[in-house]
Amino acid sequence: MTWIVWRQQRPVVITLVAGLVVAVAAILLLRAGMVADLTARDLLDCVGKGVEACRGSAANEFQTTWFDRLHLAEVTVLAAPVLIGVFVGAPLFAREFEQGTHALAFTQSVSRTRWMVTKFVVAALPALVVVVAYQLVVHSWLDAAGKLGPLSMGPFYFTTFDAHGVSPVAYTLFAYTLGMVAGAVFKRTLVAMTLTLGLFIAVRAVLIGVRESLVTPTRMLSDDLDTTEVVRGPLVVESGFLDAQGAVVVNPGPMMNCAAKGNVQGVVDFEVCYRENGLAKRFWDVIPVDQATTLHLVEASIFTGLAVLFVLGSVWAVRRQV
Repeated sequence: MTWIVWRQQRPVVITLVAGLVVAVAAILLLRAGMVADLTARDLLDCVGKGVEACRGSAANEFQTTWFDRLHLAEVTVLAAPVLIGVFVGAPLFAREFEQGTHALAFTQSVSRTRWMVTKFVVAALPALVVVVAYQLVVHSWLDAAGKLGPLSMGPFYFTTFDAHGVSPVAYTLFAYTLGMVAGAVFKRTLVAMTLTLGLFIAVRAVLIGVRESLVTPTRMLSDDLDTTEVVRGPLVVESGFLDAQGAVVVNPGPMMNCAAKGNVQGVVDFEVCYRENGLAKRFWDVIPVDQATTLHLVEASIFTGLAVLFVLGSVWAVRRQV
């Protein structure tokens, strides 16, 4: 049974491995070129410091050349799961039902459960290995750029967060099983592929929208009411002002009053004006950098849970197939 399923999935596995080899070769060549550029510009010491600590135009010129390329590499890590869901997961059962080859499998001594498990594992394992291998290679490139690349934006920068940790693996499991259940239920490859793409994007968008609520934020306070400093690194969930009792000031009237005075009187000490209007502190509710791993695990558990439901749905759909 395993050999037959392997023969069926062999073209897909070969395509995945070939794509991985080409992508890894390209990343390694780009990484070598970037490291050579770092050396030529004498920026190796700036990798751990960032542009702000390395004065001069060399660091800015380096970012102009390489930042978008590194960012694009992160995007390709994000694209890998949905591509696997569309082109590997969706046809897994749908193609069998379309071509009628499932009837032959169902008449054999092998149970439907074993048939499903074998097909699932033979296709899923190579896909997950490819995603993890590619993710590690891209990370080695990002690490070589350090704080001169997208890592300078902090771990919660949208592409950096989604391309790191266990997230790509969880996204792959989700997309693969989503395609699998769509194919098992609708029995049409094109329909399953379209649904997988659309639902993957929709669910990812919803989870990104509620991501900030998955972990309890930490409140940071400042006595400087007029500061325009943006907290960098942590994920800012909410910001604003507190009154003398420590309550959040919901009404923006005091800030508008001070701005109006500035328009009429010219220069106004906003710090004094804010305090005269009852504002006592500025606050930021943030998810600290050291909680990025926790947020990864929480989000991954949600996608893994959905993947389990999709597997159960696939089992139900295949078992009821005549």
